[in-house]
Amino acid sequence: MDTTVHYVLKTRGQVFLSSQSTQVSSPYNTYRNYGLPPGPIGNPGRAAMNAALAPDTGDWLYFITVKPGDTRFTKSDSQFLTWKQEYEKNLRAGLFGNKK
Repeated sequence: MDTTVHYVLKTRGQVFLSSQSTQVSSPYNTYRNYGLPPGPIGNPGRAAMNAALAPDTGDWLYFITVKPGDTRFTKSDSQFLTWKQEYEKNLRAGLFGNKK
């Protein structure tokens, strides 16, 4: 799982992971070790826990993060595809930390 390797490498928030990174030696690296890591890799915080206990209601079928901090929800396939194009543009522009 990418998140467990990001935890080991202290690269939280990064979207992409190199194949070289998946070889890091750590009990938390679930690419190299079967099963769950030996301990927690994060804490969602109070707001996330409250949201899970009392989620917003809606008829959404799709969600997409078009740029960091901007996640959108819709039930429309065409709206999702439009937002997907926006995501791809932002990805090419390096907004997800994928360009150096």
